[in-house]
Amino acid sequence: MGQQDAAAEFARRVRELKERSGLSYGTLARRLHMSASTLHRYGSGAAVPLDYAPVERIARACGADRAELVALHRAWVLADAARPPRGRDAATRGATTGAAAAP
Repeated sequence: MGQQDAAAEFARRVRELKERSGLSYGTLARRLHMSASTLHRYGSGAAVPLDYAPVERIARACGADRAELVALHRAWVLADAARPPRGRDAATRGATTGAAAAP
């Protein structure tokens, strides 16, 4: 599963839970103490949270059952793993990879 596929699957699951709850992004965001724009980015696939905690809070606030929690966690793990490396760690990995590949 590619990066976009993993993020799209995660977003689809978040969106389904949110829509089923009947709550608007604003109402749900207030209940979760996060911004509506952040919640919308998760549901649209524009962003994947760095930690699982906000994902679990979203799912529980939307009334997810145990099977949905497991499926959402799996989708988040795959989307997180497909995320491109960022920051200093990415530069370090690139330098290490480049050095190892040099003759």
